[in-house]
Amino acid sequence: MLRKTFIPLYVIILLGSIYIFFYRNSGTTPEWTDFNETVFIKAKREHKLVLLHLGANWCHWCHVMEETTYEDPRVVDYLNKNFIVCKEDHDKRQDLTSLYSEYGWPATIIFDSNGNELLKQAGFIDPDRFIALLTQLKENPLPLPSNNLSINYKSTATDSAKQKALDQIHEKLISALDIKNGGFNFGQKYIDFETFEYAFNHNTIDTSMNAWLHNSIVNSTDIYDNIWGGVFQYSTHNDWEHVHYEKLLSVQARYIKMYCWFYKRFNDAEALKKAIGIAAYVNRFLSDPNGGFYNAQDADLIPGQKATEYFAMNDAERISEGIPAIDKNIYTSQNAEMAEAFIILWATTGDATYLKKATTCIDLLMHTHKKYNAYIHGEAYTSTTSLEDNIAMLKTLMLLYRATQAAPYKSEATMLVREIASTFNSGRGFFYTYIGSSPIKPSYNISENIETCRLLNYSSYFFNEPKYKKLSEGLLSFLTNDAVISSLTIEPGILTASEELNSEPNMAALIIKNGTALKSDYLQTSLSFPEFYFNSVIYTEKNIPADKLNLFDAYDKNFILLCTSSYCSSPLFTKASFADFLYKHTLNNQ
Repeated sequence: MLRKTFIPLYVIILLGSIYIFFYRNSGTTPEWTDFNETVFIKAKREHKLVLLHLGANWCHWCHVMEETTYEDPRVVDYLNKNFIVCKEDHDKRQDLTSLYSEYGWPATIIFDSNGNELLKQAGFIDPDRFIALLTQLKENPLPLPSNNLSINYKSTATDSAKQKALDQIHEKLISALDIKNGGFNFGQKYIDFETFEYAFNHNTIDTSMNAWLHNSIVNSTDIYDNIWGGVFQYSTHNDWEHVHYEKLLSVQARYIKMYCWFYKRFNDAEALKKAIGIAAYVNRFLSDPNGGFYNAQDADLIPGQKATEYFAMNDAERISEGIPAIDKNIYTSQNAEMAEAFIILWATTGDATYLKKATTCIDLLMHTHKKYNAYIHGEAYTSTTSLEDNIAMLKTLMLLYRATQAAPYKSEATMLVREIASTFNSGRGFFYTYIGSSPIKPSYNISENIETCRLLNYSSYFFNEPKYKKLSEGLLSFLTNDAVISSLTIEPGILTASEELNSEPNMAALIIKNGTALKSDYLQTSLSFPEFYFNSVIYTEKNIPADKLNLFDAYDKNFILLCTSSYCSSPLFTKASFADFLYKHTLNNQ
């Protein structure tokens, strides 16, 4: 006869703790280390390869791979014996994100002990396939083709060669668009800003672009969270219905801008409603008490478990179940983008709380994230300084100066554009992704170089510094080089950069004669105008240019002009006349 044995609870806890200790420390997880310059020294000493697992704390498939593949005893044993195993959060490491973002998350990169890349793999890898990959690389560590950093991309290409390159980019763009359903015609459905902007600027002359633009905005409703507001990152299966539920700060900023622009252009009240809904989500879930914005909200309530049923719940039901984890890091580029979006939302709605939030955010970054003359990505990792952070900050500083007319923002932007133009310039035709100390040599990121090209050209007018336009022209030569073009997929920003370099921005000018009449209306109308390549200034008797003195003396009240270097409109004396002239004579003439 069996007899029941009583075991005290504290003994059970003790035995469980011992079991967990030995189980977790006897090969059940890889021996993770940080990815820094010492890993390759260790790899050479121990004759091992280096594996980098680059994931994100909000990423569903990162959770899945970490809880399945990286906890498979066969994988763990093989890795610990043959590899130096590194794990990094890509949001934290902008130097790595800029180089590997095209591979998706999780990204698996394997190097030999000299730092040569052997494998770059996107997404989840199951244990059996992973073991096969690891074994193959261990037995035959053949480096991938070089990124050709030794090639000088400075080009003396003819105008016809550049035009051929631009035509190729346009063809690739058109072939990638899903005109009927919006978004792209491959697996993931979302709207990227560069494609939206190109379609937005060409919709009056291209019916396909117009159809794509409207269908994309309308169908993006399916990745908009109707309960909390905010936009999920994308949908899979080449439709808008298979949603990945993570909410990234940068994605929220992007859609606020697009919805505001669409509203201003087409008077679509639903688009503005969604922009305001996104802002409400950011304010509720992603706002730091000190004025910054948190990085992201997890896709899963329980890491690794798809949250479809959770996101089908109403607000009270969700709250009762809990809230998906919030990444409370405050990163420069994402915060600058959100501040930019809030400035545009303020100008679109007239709600001053958005401008106040944008101003507070930028003031915070200027205080906490500035290192020497540039901006670090985040306070937790300062070994490198990234181009993306600094171009995002530059763009928002210029916009914030236009919104507030506060001189410190223009002074800061003046300093920052000089730093970008000198420090990040490779001297080889492109701008480096980062400066500083990293295990990987700095290279280039195409999207960042496109944005830098456009910002430098804009800066040549904003700061009246022709040297920035020269740098921008050099970048366009790099971006239209045959070697670069052959590696591209969809980069409509190059088309936009070329168009901007071959024209000058329209400029609005408020001429102040007495008091502040028209000022607030002028600022909001100018800042809500849906175009990046546009500038607005305010002139008084202290700074009026010589070529406008006659106009200044001719009128006794404040008025507005819309100008190029060779033309100015007739004086406009009301907000309505300014807006009417601006939209009819600028957008319709693109």
